[in-house]
Amino acid sequence: MKKITTLVFSALLLAGLGMAKTKWDMHVAWPPSNFHTKGVVKFADLVAQKTGGQLEIVVHPGGALGFKGQEVLGAVRSGTLPIAELFMGNARGDDPIFGLTSVPLLVKNYDEAWKLYQIAKPYYEKALDRQNAKLLYAVPWPPSGIYTKNLLRSTADFKGLKIRTYDANSAEFVTLLGGQGIAIPFSELYTALSTGLVNGVLTSTQTGVDAKLWEVTNYFHRINYAFPLNMVIVNKQDFEKLPADEQKAILDAAAEVEAYQWKESKKADLASEIALKTHGMKVITNITPELQSAMEDAAQKILAKWLQEAGPTGEEIIKAFRGK
Repeated sequence: MKKITTLVFSALLLAGLGMAKTKWDMHVAWPPSNFHTKGVVKFADLVAQKTGGQLEIVVHPGGALGFKGQEVLGAVRSGTLPIAELFMGNARGDDPIFGLTSVPLLVKNYDEAWKLYQIAKPYYEKALDRQNAKLLYAVPWPPSGIYTKNLLRSTADFKGLKIRTYDANSAEFVTLLGGQGIAIPFSELYTALSTGLVNGVLTSTQTGVDAKLWEVTNYFHRINYAFPLNMVIVNKQDFEKLPADEQKAILDAAAEVEAYQWKESKKADLASEIALKTHGMKVITNITPELQSAMEDAAQKILAKWLQEAGPTGEEIIKAFRGK
């Protein structure tokens, strides 16, 4: 009887060890109210459901884990972070391919943004593999525009403007138009505008709501600068050591959330524009021909520079996107 009891106890112990839970802390830079953060929470919930609670992803919004934008890919690469959501452009220093989605005026709408993503996705995956990471899904921000205190009609209106930009492409774009692009963390944006450190912002309608930009600017110029992507990535070793069924659960959840979040991005753009207008912001959709021409010239220069950096890979993607 004692022997049977011991065998039963041992079997239960081994079963218990086999049922060990995995817990991942996940970095997210955006506030809880942001649709990207809500999507990540949805993803974490789906993973918990699909793995029967065996994999728990704890979401830390607002950059609470202390990582800055350009540090995130490196943290995932080293395994310091098992999983993270980040702005793709922040990884451009690791591989130029990640600068693609913020090349200005390359895509005009969500359909074109999706087309470009589908063409470029295998290249993103290869680049991340070289960084010891795996792409789970990617979602665009609503199209970027320019917030200012004064109306922009021509490049002359950019003189003296110090505009907060979010990566090298956007900084160069502003510079080519006659302003000055300045890199400032989102957490410091409102104070920078209030104190005059910057007097404009290139960002989305969603970020305008997150930062309450109607309190410190008057105009949002809807120039559809770009539909830049955020991506959710996981450390390759952390992913591969999971059981096959849990790996599949993560990939299934990622595919489901990606499809959902592309729709949510559109909704967030519309809802955020309404919020901006409700708070007194003037939304400008009729860009003057003079300014539009100057922006297109600047965009072509930035695309040429990116193609030079990206090499044959960049050429392949742009040719496929343009059907050449």
